[in-house]
Amino acid sequence: MDIFFSAASLTALLQVIAIDLVLAGDNAIVIGLAAAGLPA
Repeated sequence: MDIFFSAASLTALLQVIAIDLVLAGDNAIVIGLAAAGLPA
């Protein structure tokens, strides 16, 4: 179980979470821009 709590694995996990949040935010912006151009 020590492999799950090592500094390298926690750093990798935080990097994956950060990248996922950035890409999710980017998708929300693109969808918002696309939806703004649609007729009501």
